[in-house]
Order: sequence, then structure tokens, then C-alpha cells
Amino acid sequence: MKKMCVLGLFALTLCSCSKDGAYVTPEEVEVTLDYTFADSGSMTRAGTEVYGAFYDKYIKTKKLTPKTYSLTFTSKDSAATVLELNGQWGDNNSIRLPEGDYTVKGYSRPILEQGEDSFGQLPPSDSVFLSFSEDVRIVNDMNELTLTADYDSFLLLFDAANTSKIQRGSNGNFSDSSPLLPNDENNYWLFVRDKGYSTWTSYGYSTGYISLHLTRNDGNLIDLSIQKIPMDKGKYYYFNDMTNSFDIPPMESGN
Repeated sequence: MKKMCVLGLFALTLCSCSKDGAYVTPEEVEVTLDYTFADSGSMTRAGTEVYGAFYDKYIKTKKLTPKTYSLTFTSKDSAATVLELNGQWGDNNSIRLPEGDYTVKGYSRPILEQGEDSFGQLPPSDSVFLSFSEDVRIVNDMNELTLTADYDSFLLLFDAANTSKIQRGSNGNFSDSSPLLPNDENNYWLFVRDKGYSTWTSYGYSTGYISLHLTRNDGNLIDLSIQKIPMDKGKYYYFNDMTNSFDIPPMESGN
């Protein structure tokens, strides 16, 4: 259920000046919220056929996007926070705001078993992380406000043809209970906001960096650490299978 916290909404005075010099209080406008994806950034373009199919199937249709959001609306005239929202996309609940210009900031994240650590870092997820930061104008007769979502994570994408499972560990440590990456018939995937996630131990903070344990169909194993691989939010990284082989040149005569 959506929770709304209106901070001084009715106490906030937003006024405009009419032609005769009199102040006119702007009307309140009722709108519903939705979002679309930004036009820039590698995740919004099908750079490869594999990612294009994945994007169309899961991201464009919002199957692997968060269900909840946390947003703040700040008046550009008074710099005061007018509205704080924590809700779910697709709810029929509407919001009411006076006409005017606002700055919208916030995020939309998957529901995670663990929250932020002491440094604001988050563990990875099977769904994308989104952030919002833009200026909007609320005008009379407006009934929907569509925000522009920016990616707050990068995507790891693996070919599933030769892999039976992929497990996620920390600093190269794995066990039978290590979580599995989600997959379909074509790919395994993981959305990563932060490469490392810190926990407090008796020796201080310890950061565990994401590592992956791939089991091939023939039983061979591959360990992969992403700690030192340069990766940027808003981009996808496709790990394609290559045939492992080598050439043997002829030996030279010893005479």
C-alpha cells in the first residue's frame, strides 16, 4: 500500500502574479505516476542481438524492473520538500500538488534481503536498479506524470548454451548453498549496483567483492571475479563462450 507523507503541503504558499498585480494561488493538480527509460546509455540500445532480445523481453516490458519507488518533490520556488512518496508503480492512488515547477529525486530498487551497508552499498539482484533526478512542471488539466528513469546498475549477461548453473559468491568463496543466478533458455544475468558489500567484523569492516562460479555442462568449473574489471552503470557486459584450443607448430630438427 502506498504511503504518502505530505510535508507542509497545505502550509506551503505558492503564488503567481496576475495581469492586474493580484496574487493568485495556483490550483492543485491530481496526477498518477509512471516512468520511461532515458534515451541515452548502452542499456537502452541493443548493441548486440543477444542484449536486444533480452531488453525487449525483460526490461522494455518491465518484467525485471522494481515494483516500488521512493521519491521526493521539492518546490523550485521555495526549495522546500513538498511531498515524499513511497509506493508501488501501477497503483491507482494519485497525488495532488499545486501547479508549479518541482525537482524530483529518488530511486526504484528491487526488494532485497539485505539493505544498504554502512557505506550505502547494496548487494546485486535479478532486477534492475533505477534512479530519478529531473525537473518537472505540474500544470492544470494534467492527469499523468511520466518520469525519466536512469540506470543505477550495470548488467552481467552470460551465454547459457554451455553452462548448467552459475553461483554467486564473495571474494572467491562458494558453497552448495551459494545463491544461483537467474536464467532462461538463452542467458544467465545479474544486475549489479555495487561490486562490493561491507559487513562489520571484530577486525573492522570487511568488504566482500562479487565473484561468480560457473559450472559447465561437461562438469568443468570457471571462477570469475569482477572486482578489477572496469564496469559502468547503465551498460551491459556480455560474456560469450569461446572455444579453448591451441596450435602446435612442428618441432625443429635437433641435427
